[in-house]
Amino acid sequence: MKKYTSILSALTLSIGLLAPSSLSAYADQNSELDALKSKYVVLMDYNSGQVLYKKNATHKMYPASTTKIWTSFCVLEKCKDLDQLVEIKDMPEIEGSSMYLENGEKFTVRELLESLLVHSSNDVAYVLAKHFGDGDPKNFINYMNEEAKKYGAKNTHFNNPHGLPDTDHYTTAMDMAILSRTAYGNPTLSKIVKMKSVSFKASDRIKVERNLVNSNKFLTSGDSIDYKGKTIPIKYDIVDGIKTGFTDDAGNCLVSTAKKGDIRIIANVFFAPAGSLYHDSRYLLDYGLDNYKSVTIYKADKIKGEKSVKLASPGKIKYRLANDYSITSMKGDPSSTEGYTYKYNFDKLKMPVKKGDIIGTMNIFKNGDMVSSIGLVAENGSQTYLQLVLSKLGIKSADKSDKKEVNTDKKKSEYKKAEEEKDDKKSEDKKSQGQDSKSENSKSGKNIVGKIKKEGSSTVNGVLGIFSSIGDFFGNVGTHLSNAKKTVSGFISSIKSFKPSNLSIGKIMSSDFYKYLEKEINNKIGAVPAPIIIFGLPILILIIILWLIISLIKDIILGRKYKDEDKKDDNENKIEEK
Repeated sequence: MKKYTSILSALTLSIGLLAPSSLSAYADQNSELDALKSKYVVLMDYNSGQVLYKKNATHKMYPASTTKIWTSFCVLEKCKDLDQLVEIKDMPEIEGSSMYLENGEKFTVRELLESLLVHSSNDVAYVLAKHFGDGDPKNFINYMNEEAKKYGAKNTHFNNPHGLPDTDHYTTAMDMAILSRTAYGNPTLSKIVKMKSVSFKASDRIKVERNLVNSNKFLTSGDSIDYKGKTIPIKYDIVDGIKTGFTDDAGNCLVSTAKKGDIRIIANVFFAPAGSLYHDSRYLLDYGLDNYKSVTIYKADKIKGEKSVKLASPGKIKYRLANDYSITSMKGDPSSTEGYTYKYNFDKLKMPVKKGDIIGTMNIFKNGDMVSSIGLVAENGSQTYLQLVLSKLGIKSADKSDKKEVNTDKKKSEYKKAEEEKDDKKSEDKKSQGQDSKSENSKSGKNIVGKIKKEGSSTVNGVLGIFSSIGDFFGNVGTHLSNAKKTVSGFISSIKSFKPSNLSIGKIMSSDFYKYLEKEINNKIGAVPAPIIIFGLPILILIIILWLIISLIKDIILGRKYKDEDKKDDNENKIEEK
């Protein structure tokens, strides 16, 4: 799921950047579309996110049960196991379409999603919001809003998970087109929305048998409509989703999708008068499928490269494009593929890098104007020499706060914050347990090898603590010298009389400063003998410094080569005319 979300996020940014202005030349062909009776309309190409037609697309409106498209997507984002059971408890009365859930029944998350999307069950929406809101549907609704904004729906506010009338529950046709396209990219959701029906047999966990039929008449209806002067069936075999909706305030709503050849179209129709919903939706779908084609401008498997990183091991990060860049073009219009260039941007590259991280973007331009930005995915890991040294010492660097947040305004939700707080609490508990264990081992003085293994991680922290204590020592040097029956003048005198010949291991170990270090080490790190830390640590630091100097020299020698290759990568590349 995470991999899917990362790639989809890279795809999604193009939605807000692609403008339909290039299609204005075809205004005459859109006159029949303007005559459609539905009030709010957006026709979008699924692959590119390009808007092919729109009417009142940014006007505030009510989405009714098309809300459940986003509810389902957010459930899938949170759910780790679709087969986990959800018990129905304290079920309130919810108006509108319902599965009529009974207290004590148990359904899997997958079954509830099927009922939600196929039958449009309002009670199921409440149950899922409560379950994934940690017992409070409001938590889940907050998550829905955060995720909506993250994916580009800036003029949307959900106030419930089912779409029942609420003045604070609104969106726009454009926002719903964006969210529907995003949600349909989830393979579980796209599989469910094309199901014609779903059945739940009575069992030890299900009290009543239920047979539910999809509310989308494109999939199931035996009725007919008048279409282009003919009477034809409503059922349309190429349609495979997505969701219906209706309230008095929202009118008749339908988000539908169909595919023909290599192009998939999503028709978003809202507030349609009676009898116009399926007529208008089909007209839009046919218009898109008959007049447009999908053209791949940049293929992901063709865009590959290497980014050099100074003072890092390895010194190069291989990368690839997260996904293809495709556009929707009018059939017979070869000029639509001309004028595209791209440029790499690695400004947000942060170390360390793991395989699969987004390390930059490929910004795509049409006649000089940026139209999309697609993530560049690392194919190998890399870390700076300092990070490598710290990792060898067992010190982990902080995680990147904005990891994989390219092409989208990702924000932490309350749910994620709560999870982080839980993780922090667990970490504190483990730390406390480690400190208790360390203290006991120090007192017992037994099983030295076992202590070293058990306290490996705390040893480093202890060493760092010693350095802090050394600072305290020098900060209170007068007190320490007084305790040792020395005066400041005597201390200065001893420094003046110091000779290298007087220096010996025995004298060092008999000094007050050594004894102080030894005491601090024994208090903080019971598993490692003090002499190993006092004499070994400086030697280790010198070795590391020497290694860093050698690595720096190597990087300087290879730097010119890397720089030349980077300049080559950063040059704008023009696409060949197709």
